[in-house]
Amino acid sequence: FREQPPLADPADLEARLRAGRIKLAIEIPPGFGRGMRAGHAPEVAVWLDGAFPFRAETSRGYVEGVHQAFLREVARRARVPSSSPPADIELRFRYNQDFKSVYAMVPGIIMLLLILIPPMMTALGIVREKELGSITNFYVTPTTGLEFLLGKQLPYIGLAFANFVSLFLLATLLFDVPFKGSAAGLVLGAVIYVTATTGFGLLASSFVRTQIAAIFAVAIISVMPAVEFSGFLLPVSSMSADAQAVGRIFPSTYFQHVSVGTFTKALGFESLVPDFLAMAVFIVAVLALARAALKTQEP
Repeated sequence: FREQPPLADPADLEARLRAGRIKLAIEIPPGFGRGMRAGHAPEVAVWLDGAFPFRAETSRGYVEGVHQAFLREVARRARVPSSSPPADIELRFRYNQDFKSVYAMVPGIIMLLLILIPPMMTALGIVREKELGSITNFYVTPTTGLEFLLGKQLPYIGLAFANFVSLFLLATLLFDVPFKGSAAGLVLGAVIYVTATTGFGLLASSFVRTQIAAIFAVAIISVMPAVEFSGFLLPVSSMSADAQAVGRIFPSTYFQHVSVGTFTKALGFESLVPDFLAMAVFIVAVLALARAALKTQEP
């Protein structure tokens, strides 16, 4: 575990867990050693972030392993039978008290579906014009390349946002995933995210000429990084430095934090601003690349 600076108060611990800066914390109360020597039973709090059940389960295994090794050592020194340990563990999970994986998986599925369908629809919409030859109308009009791209993108942003609304309703009504955070933050994050994902489609359509090639291009540059490097399967902090760098390039990593954070951790709007800014920077970059790759004259 990465060493953290001392906490000023328990509220600081709560804030770090909520923001995802730490995943596990051990809180040793003042006077713990004196209480042990006096024969009392002082309590040590182990805080686990249950928003990601698989990671929390692994962390719990480490904590229990260290605890059992400590008890064996204490029993050996005190010559106490191993069947009578001097202490035990009672688990308490934060943000996911029931430890249900559905509370973590469903918000992640929302992130995944919004980077799977919208960019494919956007790419296919433009590439279909190339196959039919109707894109030549763009070559003879005074419309700029940026205007053309935005005009093609806006309808798919609307469709993608409608998809987000339906996914949110399914999550809350069908799967009973409680929503605890900022609704405005989740909605704004979804709008920025679908703008970014449809930008993937614009970028892919600028390079390919067939719809089949567009589907494969979108799958390679958007879906695969979203599954592997966004924190959907493994926390980004546990990956190698190279994998973390790849994950932080793509907007799926930031919307994963927005989606899971608002559903399970009750994150407020101000806690999500860094994610909004990161996705906005990505939008500008991908639109610039798509505009640079778009041909404004018939080859």
